Amino acid sequence: MKTNYIIGTRNSNLALKQCQIVKGKLQSKFPEIEFEIKEISTTGDREKDKKFSDINTEGIFVREIELALLAKEIDLAVHSFKDLPTKLPEDLEVAAVIDRANRYDVLAGAKKKLAELPEGARLGTGSLRRKSQLLAYRSDLEIVPIRGNIETRLKKIETQNLDGVILAAAGLERLGLKDQITEYLSSDICLPAARQGAVAVEIRKASTELKKILKEVEAKNTALEVWTEHAFLKEMEAGCHAPLAVEALIEGDTLTLTAAAGEPDGSKIIKRKTSTKNLNINYVQKMSQDLAREIKAAGAAEILVRLRKGKS
Repeated sequence: MKTNYIIGTRNSNLALKQCQIVKGKLQSKFPEIEFEIKEISTTGDREKDKKFSDINTEGIFVREIELALLAKEIDLAVHSFKDLPTKLPEDLEVAAVIDRANRYDVLAGAKKKLAELPEGARLGTGSLRRKSQLLAYRSDLEIVPIRGNIETRLKKIETQNLDGVILAAAGLERLGLKDQITEYLSSDICLPAARQGAVAVEIRKASTELKKILKEVEAKNTALEVWTEHAFLKEMEAGCHAPLAVEALIEGDTLTLTAAAGEPDGSKIIKRKTSTKNLNINYVQKMSQDLAREIKAAGAAEILVRLRKGKS
């Protein structure tokens, strides 16, 4: 067995925090192994001023890290699972889901809750999923596209005269910024993105010994929920920036799967729900694929085709 491994990560505060979580869990379980962190700059980090719609968003936060993994400059890569494309390079795989924080979205930096904001309130988000659901809830809102890390987005409340921003709860909580949260948004208002809040560890498929190590610190039910959501996204044949939302939630002995697709202007939301007590991973992934096909047939396929053609 190797006695030292190099972990690759983006160099944002949140990415480094997530990397420390993974390193801490591994070090606790395997104190005899040394884990070193290597920071890597990605396209998504460098092109902060461009909207997601203006760049090829598939893999912009992971591509350089995966190249380092393939070149054996690092042994494992830590990602926000939400940033990973559904199709990985042939020689790579996600070996484990190590952690998942709060999966829901929040209204941050606002003086009032979402329902209490004045008519025409300006909210910042770079997500079509959030935009679609927010406008379905309140069509009077003005959704302003923003990018950047969490700290940058919070600053844009002042610099772009916003009434608040919509962010993932996980990032704010991990960075100790809970005091910036005005309101946690219920899934009835804003269903989360597939795999939101989950931390994935990617390795080379040939690293079988490392995979065994990672499986020792994986949270089994968390992984089952995340892979169920992943199956939905993969079946939809869309990236993490499409107006798609899905939540797999295990409570007791039951997994409930809720998914939605929407027009970017909020004029149409297609939402479906199903549940099962069969927690076999193959079964729930098949259930997730079936739900995706149902949503596509109900109109989501047309929305996604139009978005790909740039006619939204």
